[in-house]
Amino acid sequence: MTIDVNQIFKNREDQTDQDRYKRLKLTSNPFPKSGTANINESSEQTKALTPIDDTVHRQVVNYIVDSLYATNEEDQKLIGTITGDYGTGKTQLLLYAKSIIQSKSKKAFAIYINNPGTTLSQLIGSIIEKIGQEQFKKYLWAQVIDEIKNENNEYKQQLSKFLVNPQGKMFGEKNDPFSVENEANHKAFLDAFINQINNKNSRSQLNETLKIIILKILEKRNNDAVIADYFYNLIAEDFGVSKTWETITSGTGKYLDSKVVKLLNAIIDIVQDQGFERFYLLVDEFEDITSGRLTKKESDSYAYNLRALIDKNRRWCLLLALTRTALEDIRKISPPLADRLTDREINIERLSAEQFRRLVTNYLNLSREPSESFDPFTEEALNIVNKSSGELPRLALRKLHFLIERAADEKNCELIEDNFVNTHLQ
Repeated sequence: MTIDVNQIFKNREDQTDQDRYKRLKLTSNPFPKSGTANINESSEQTKALTPIDDTVHRQVVNYIVDSLYATNEEDQKLIGTITGDYGTGKTQLLLYAKSIIQSKSKKAFAIYINNPGTTLSQLIGSIIEKIGQEQFKKYLWAQVIDEIKNENNEYKQQLSKFLVNPQGKMFGEKNDPFSVENEANHKAFLDAFINQINNKNSRSQLNETLKIIILKILEKRNNDAVIADYFYNLIAEDFGVSKTWETITSGTGKYLDSKVVKLLNAIIDIVQDQGFERFYLLVDEFEDITSGRLTKKESDSYAYNLRALIDKNRRWCLLLALTRTALEDIRKISPPLADRLTDREINIERLSAEQFRRLVTNYLNLSREPSESFDPFTEEALNIVNKSSGELPRLALRKLHFLIERAADEKNCELIEDNFVNTHLQ
């Protein structure tokens, strides 16, 4: 059979989504092409795709409620583990949990990480990277400038000695280092001083004095000179690519491996300073630490350090996703760690026929007025898709996307029946 390639492309180019899917009573193809959850989709869309296993749904809601509204503010820690075979929807469940956490009035900071890294410093670096370079620098600088202005300290007086006019007004309001505009960041603050200093030695002394003050503030706040030095360099690197940022977020900095507990504390302090009452870390693909990427020594070290991190910080909540096999591997590597990771264990099973129909309906409703119908599919067609996919959502969703596209190609197709499925999935 000859295929008219040009005609196929022309037909598709001439169609709008509305025209293409209209016969199927849809506005678009709602199924993901890859069958995997989209980590960039809107929270509203994620929330619309509620878990179809009622037991799993209740368990994840219980985890969120019990951690979000815990009454002991000194012990907020609750760790949950989502287990299931590859393709059962663990990522989608993590993203659903994140969307629910962020939708509640109790202010919670939730970060999704799709790779735990090969060391804990990489995991912590990923958290900082998710916050974002400029935002993280802004948070750090806010801590510093608040302390400099604190009347209980002498920092402001020490710096004001470098001004021609100690009130900072001689060259106009815009050159006052303590104006709102110049307090915005390290560079603006420093420049407002330097603009009033003509002597090169005085400028050098100002730079050194400000550095000493910032380091002292950061060291006192984080109780660690190494972290203070990293954070100072991050604040002070005003132009171009920040080498310090790359070092911290990649977890490759000197001594960072031994500082993960204090780094996590620093992150939580920063988050809480912004008014957030809870800190959630949601980590996907956690089986990577047992899948052969790490040597036995590295795997043992990761397990030991994670156990220490969990024991020493109780101001965070952790929700992991990994396969059941990987959880069993962790139990062999470190039974104490496995015990700590399963305050709550949420297990996703493969899809029953009824659950699969509900899943299909949820997706279809993203592209039409809400309905309980699974049209344009027949029940027999869906049964074939589910069984041929091993009852795994990822594989089934991929096939459903393909079937919708093929049905949209055919001018007279309004219903996707078993014969159509068998023809196109053979």
